[in-house]
Amino acid sequence: MAVLLYLPSAFDRYKREGEIIGRMVIEYGEMEWDFCLLVAAIIDDFDPALKAMYRSRGGNQRINVGDALARNRLSIGKMRTIYEETVAHMRVCLKIRNQYAHTNWVETASDGLAFLNIEEIADSDAKADTANLQLYGLNMAILEDQQRFFVGVFQNLRYLNMEVQSLKGNREMAGFHYVAPLARPQLAKPIDR
Repeated sequence: MAVLLYLPSAFDRYKREGEIIGRMVIEYGEMEWDFCLLVAAIIDDFDPALKAMYRSRGGNQRINVGDALARNRLSIGKMRTIYEETVAHMRVCLKIRNQYAHTNWVETASDGLAFLNIEEIADSDAKADTANLQLYGLNMAILEDQQRFFVGVFQNLRYLNMEVQSLKGNREMAGFHYVAPLARPQLAKPIDR
């Protein structure tokens, strides 16, 4: 009979940080869905928006497909500028989400919560060596700033959807406002070793 051992996670000690990280990783999927709904509203057809975006694998591909379907259907002007900024901000959210989803978490004596970005290591042409792996430090200030950014991007996606719906005569959506300017968030900092 196999014996299962419990190895304590860094998040046993950093519960609040784990909650914020977990929400960003999970809620990014909600952000993609909001973007799909926006694209569907812009092109005025839900079926091809959903199928084109979700038959593609990967967040970057979904953003690219949705953007290809929607961008040129928006007239040059304020709404198109907000759309372009929001899509660019979504890419930042995806980068943060991917960084946290493909990570090994550790606790260091000097820096507290830290992680190895496994995809970054795999993408490097250099030989992977456990002695030279880059750790990134993370604290509540950075996480709260990233959470603020995610909330702003959600708000702006919903604002755009409301504006598009309103232009098409559907006034059922209400209560969303544009968050401007939406400052880019702090990112985790490499730890010098």
